[in-house]
Amino acid sequence: MIFFIVVSIIFILGGLMQSYKGNLIIIFVTILMTGCGGSGDAGSDSNAMAPPANSATAFISANPIKVFLGDSTIVSWSSTNTSSCTASGNWSGDKSTSGSETLDINYLGDQVFTITCGDASSDVTVTVSSEDFEGSCVNPHNADIPQTYIGEYELPIPQNSFGDNHLKAIGFKDYSVRQPYQAYKNAGANWIEDCTEIEYKKLMYRMTLRRLKDHGVNTASIYNYGYWNDDSDIWEVEHSTKDLSDADIELITVTAHDLGMDVHYVWQFNMRIANSDRLLFPFDGNVKLDMSLLKNIMDAHERHILWEADRLEIIGVGSMSADWSAMWMCFSCGVDDKGNTQAETDLLKDYYMERMGLIIDKIREKFSGKVYIGESLVWNDKRVFDKVNGVIFSPDMRLTTEEVATATVDLLQNKAATSIQSKYEEWNCLDNQPCWHNSSTTIPKVIFNFFSQSNTRYLSKGWWEDGFCTEGILNGIYYECTQYEIQTDFSAQAILTEAVLRAIDNQVVFETLGTTTTTGYWLSDTLYAEPNQQPINGVPLEGFPNISQSIRGKPAEKIIKHWYTGEYEVYDPDFID
Repeated sequence: MIFFIVVSIIFILGGLMQSYKGNLIIIFVTILMTGCGGSGDAGSDSNAMAPPANSATAFISANPIKVFLGDSTIVSWSSTNTSSCTASGNWSGDKSTSGSETLDINYLGDQVFTITCGDASSDVTVTVSSEDFEGSCVNPHNADIPQTYIGEYELPIPQNSFGDNHLKAIGFKDYSVRQPYQAYKNAGANWIEDCTEIEYKKLMYRMTLRRLKDHGVNTASIYNYGYWNDDSDIWEVEHSTKDLSDADIELITVTAHDLGMDVHYVWQFNMRIANSDRLLFPFDGNVKLDMSLLKNIMDAHERHILWEADRLEIIGVGSMSADWSAMWMCFSCGVDDKGNTQAETDLLKDYYMERMGLIIDKIREKFSGKVYIGESLVWNDKRVFDKVNGVIFSPDMRLTTEEVATATVDLLQNKAATSIQSKYEEWNCLDNQPCWHNSSTTIPKVIFNFFSQSNTRYLSKGWWEDGFCTEGILNGIYYECTQYEIQTDFSAQAILTEAVLRAIDNQVVFETLGTTTTTGYWLSDTLYAEPNQQPINGVPLEGFPNISQSIRGKPAEKIIKHWYTGEYEVYDPDFID
């Protein structure tokens, strides 16, 4: 029996009422007695307050609820008091009473996912965007160009494509997206207010990797560097100065893996001492060596590259280079400018290869991925060649100044083919030169590295700084920023790209592992400074992608896409009015 008792007591004190001789107390007591169904037995009123205990329920959710077209979301559902469920809306089929599915989102517009379990149903709406985003950050860049950037040569049609077993790599530009972000922030760009650095990083790297994937790339190459601490006997990298932080490398690797791509890691040996303008040793484009300096370099490189090997193994990077990039050594030069004798030169080369072979052994103890050599100088030495999975080789295709005006794909292809043949003869002691005493009888598989800057000057003179202004003399005239004086020509890059790919495809002397292009991909779409990307003090906020070796947004990108996928895509840029 449930008793509901309401007691109301009203005290009216008569002390304030002169007409009454005492206190008047009025008490109202109301006792309300009720029972279930009018009886006095115990019971429940749940039918009146909530659905029956055996009613079906259903619940559905999605994560994330806002996605980029082509991405996926995880739909999760649960139910009670039912034996089966059915999906409807933008998915379908019989479903279990609870579970989750990863669904690819391939249509624009709101996508509604409904789950019905018995007589209960629930739905969730996923918003689909045609523009990639990260938090509040959207892509602020575009690839609009002046029509003059196309250049003067006829754009070639790709001749062939590589097979599925071909390593198809492209390297990121060798700086982090932190640099352009900070440049835009310092310039007060309007889009920066709603975009954090972390969001910008995630967005730029993800967009870049997606684009590489769309163009057939199966391996993204990362180039990284940092500055050194010279306080100890062995120089040590100050990790806080690394251009790409360890967190950046992990972000890129995880994102690449999510897209079904692998990652290759390359260390660049930058000579700068941390928190200083000093260098570890003099450098004028080449390092002039004696044995003491070479030992210091090899000690420092060994310490750092083994640290990297440990880290790369943990995060699942697929391959790494055992040597370094961006620092060339001259074994014959000598530190005193007098030059080394042949005996001294050979001794330095022998020590370099001995140490590099030992470094590869130690890398193998820490790193289970593939190990390559060839970012810097390399020759046939069994202490190295017999231990690596592949050797990187860049064919020399340089033209004479007179040949540039009438350059063709055929001419450049012949140059590349001659260079490949010459390297084969050198590595196999067939070039009428003394054979290196430690030569191997086995040549590793070759990864052909190719790149060309987007200007005709590169075809005969070679690489020019593309990240920042450099002063110098061009055609007899001094300029504070020579980069502005080099005429952009995308077609020059295009004919060289098609030429070297044809030469690689046709060569039969090496066993080809794959192809790559060093630092061949700018980390944003920018090719020209738009109004919200104006230079600071005359220096563009993102360097000079227009004249660089980056293929992004240029005809060479579509040529590589055909060679990597077999799909032909017409180059169709947006021009600036």
